Amino acid sequence: MKKNVVIFLTMAVCMLSLSASAQQKLKMELSYNVMSPIGSFKNDFINKTSFKGGSGELSYTFNPKFSLGLHSGFQSYYQKYDRQVYKLDGNQTVSAVVSNTMDIVPVMLRGTFLPMGSVANAKVQPYISAGAGVNLVNYGQYLGEFGGVESSSPLAVQAGAGIKIPFGNQYNQTAFKLGATYNYSNYKRNELTNLNTVGFNAGVVFALK
Repeated sequence: MKKNVVIFLTMAVCMLSLSASAQQKLKMELSYNVMSPIGSFKNDFINKTSFKGGSGELSYTFNPKFSLGLHSGFQSYYQKYDRQVYKLDGNQTVSAVVSNTMDIVPVMLRGTFLPMGSVANAKVQPYISAGAGVNLVNYGQYLGEFGGVESSSPLAVQAGAGIKIPFGNQYNQTAFKLGATYNYSNYKRNELTNLNTVGFNAGVVFALK
């Protein structure tokens, strides 16, 4: 997980470094994420919700209704299963406690569309979003003291929706953001056939000036 946090912070620094050329139209988003596995991820590997996550995005506003940003973050999953008897290769068996871990760092381009546009006096501003890129994945499984971590970078897509609540009278300067996302990744490893998740996020959006 520490490695993924370092990657996330590095991405955040890179995002900030881009702000020199177009600060008036650049905005930063920082959010806390809660994610739940679904599909094969939940049924075959980890079924517990992850409360260890966050994300950041640096976006450029092209017009009052559309922005495009570089999005990254991290989410860490962990689950330990009670001792059971497992079958190994060669008809061997072992009694052990299994621990599964999954650390995911998305790196993607994400577009956000605001149907109402930039309304200065709007108290609530709905939005929808879509993104595509890769997931930097650390898959870990330990059978007792045996096992390890494997890394990969499968393709990933995301769809989201939510609301922004501006602070003060000038919309698109600083706002509280509350949303939900569906995340799909065609990931195959051992018993896993995907890394699909649904989640909620809350954070702030502010202009870089």
